[in-house]
Amino acid sequence: MNTKVGNKRWKIVLLLTLCYVVLYMDRSCMSMAGPSMIKHFGWTGTQFGLVSTAFFIGYACTQIPGGWIADKFGGGKVVMFGAIWWSVFVFLTPFGATLGLMLFLRIAMGWGEGVSLPAMGTIIAQWIPKKESGLAWGMSIMGVSIGIALAMPLSAWIISIWGWQMVFHSFAFLAPVWVILWWKLGTNKPELHPTVTKEEVEYIRKNQEFAREENEANGTALTTKDIFSTFSVWSGAVSFFCTNYLFYLFMTWLPTYFVAGRGLTMQKSAISSMLPYLVATVTYPLGGWLADKAAKKFGDNIGRKIFPLIGLVGAGVLLILGSQAPDPVTAVALISASNGVLCLTMGGYYSMPLVFSPKNAGKITGLYATCATIGGICAPIITGIIVDKYGYTSALYLGAGMAIVGACILLTSQVRPIVPIEQRRLARERIETEANI
Repeated sequence: MNTKVGNKRWKIVLLLTLCYVVLYMDRSCMSMAGPSMIKHFGWTGTQFGLVSTAFFIGYACTQIPGGWIADKFGGGKVVMFGAIWWSVFVFLTPFGATLGLMLFLRIAMGWGEGVSLPAMGTIIAQWIPKKESGLAWGMSIMGVSIGIALAMPLSAWIISIWGWQMVFHSFAFLAPVWVILWWKLGTNKPELHPTVTKEEVEYIRKNQEFAREENEANGTALTTKDIFSTFSVWSGAVSFFCTNYLFYLFMTWLPTYFVAGRGLTMQKSAISSMLPYLVATVTYPLGGWLADKAAKKFGDNIGRKIFPLIGLVGAGVLLILGSQAPDPVTAVALISASNGVLCLTMGGYYSMPLVFSPKNAGKITGLYATCATIGGICAPIITGIIVDKYGYTSALYLGAGMAIVGACILLTSQVRPIVPIEQRRLARERIETEANI
């Protein structure tokens, strides 16, 4: 982290961290309110899983469009619009008197949050040199674990005093506060910031220009077809789906699992559900920092994948052990460790789009986020179905298996600058010609 030239870029990263805190507080309050809502509405596990999944359906719809719009018009504007939008539907959630209306409210909330992650990817691509991208992503998405860790006990306290509806009504005002902070302190790119130093702008752009030269050989800019016809872009994204299947299983079902599966009270469940995210608060930035260090030593292809591979396999093994733990304390400890090493993967994953193409980071991050969101769609509803039919242990086994499968898929991805289709064709023809000589 070079701060000699200035540190304005890290203040921007801090604002993005705060955005993630708010985004995940608003998203995860449904998990803590889950037991109360199931009782209030008379839902089955499958119905609660469907309501949890509805958010991710909306979320998936705006990921790739959000990245495209952010690349074109600036990430800050997109995130501010999304924050105001999703806040409205957080506030309206308790008014979902029927299952159909509740599903619509959660889908609409997802539309607003969906544009945010790829838009923040565009902001990081503008503000952060590639060699610092893993740490920047790790620090920003640290807000995920902080937001969830704050939401768990705070939601339980609000529910115990004012009821589950007040969780949504109070959390809805957090995002507008962040919008005001960004409007005052943030910009889409460093050149637009009134107090950034010339030296810091030059430091940022020098490293990014080197990356662009790698991606735009012979002056040919990448097209959308070049990007989305690259196998490694897709294999990385599918691997990220597997990672997030387990991540969202934890986020949507842990509080209910600790209450119904392990017999804890709501208050103890809140504390237990918070612990995996306190661990992740450390492993998010650590994973990003390690990804940058490994990429410097081994190159991007190996360095950006090492810790995601370790994290996925470790998370799967620890979750299997946690599901078989003889007592709740051991189960919470092992599941916390599982979530911690799972979150070690995130900095490496999110720094990959900057290697593929910094100029198109929003689009590629949008694809990654879409696949992650499909994991968010699948995990709650599939978990609910399995819990109803086979119990919690089987649902946790499936989550562990998905993580290990994700590691196998990631091995097939080559994390290198994207080569245009025409250059790939010419390279194949040259190889075929040489083979025939």
